[in-house]
Formats: sequence, structure tokens, C-alpha cells
Amino acid sequence: MKISSNLRKLLVLFVLASLSMTVMNCSKSGDDTPSAQILGTWKITNVFVKEGTKAEEDQFPLLVLFIPCVKDITFTFKSNGDMTGSIPEACKQEAEDVLGTSGTAKYEVNAGKLTITDTDGSKTVTDVSFSGNQMSWISSETNAGVTTTTRIVLTKQ
Repeated sequence: MKISSNLRKLLVLFVLASLSMTVMNCSKSGDDTPSAQILGTWKITNVFVKEGTKAEEDQFPLLVLFIPCVKDITFTFKSNGDMTGSIPEACKQEAEDVLGTSGTAKYEVNAGKLTITDTDGSKTVTDVSFSGNQMSWISSETNAGVTTTTRIVLTKQ
């Protein structure tokens, strides 16, 4: 079967256009390392506390009941290693009493740990994990033989 030259040209153009569209739509998958996953702005959505063998309970609704604007606090992680916290003016005093001052700190994610270094040099280290658009900070403390585990869940904005 003989194909006319015009049809052949059209077929070649169609194949080239299809190939170029395929190449343009192929992109390298996003960087899903913890260092890349943490980038962006996050809000606390849950604060789960588990004391000893008791069931884990979400304490965030209670916290919001007493300090309503705590739900509007954000943490922003930038690619240069800076982390900023933003506390709404309406609850600065109460939230700073609970969370500390807002401002800029340095952060690093390495081997499942998040290290936050405050401007005074003090460091906070917590386990960190990611699932979809959520990040969890997990820490444990033992007092009088009872281990309390706190899991703070943040949602990417």
C-alpha cells in the first residue's frame, strides 16, 4: 500500500508531536526526602498524648477550647534551613507561654530526627515522620516510671 507524500508528512508530524508531548510530560518525580518534604507552611491539627498503657488521646480540641487562636499558629520551613513560627497577635501571650516565643530558628532533618536550634543556641530534637500532607513530631518522656508519648500532627497548608 502506497502512502501519499502529504499523508506521510502529516503522519511524521503527528508522530513527532506525540513524541514531543510525551517527553514534555515526563518529569522527574518530586524530591520526597524528609528535607524536601518539610518545606512549606504547617499548622498543628492534632496533639496526641499517651500516658503509660492508657489509650492515646487527642488533646488539641481541649487546647483550642482554652486558647482558640492556637489553631492559627503556623510553622514555615524554608530551603535555606530557616524555620519561622507565626503566632496570631490575639494569642501571643498565652501561646508563647505554652510554645515559647515566635521568631526564626534553624532546623535540620536527618535520619528521622528534626533538630530545631533556637537563636540562643538551645536545641530541640524530636522524631519526625511524613505521611501525605501530614508531618508528625514524636517525643517521649519518662517520669516516676511512667512514659508519656506526645505526637504532634501538623498539616501542610
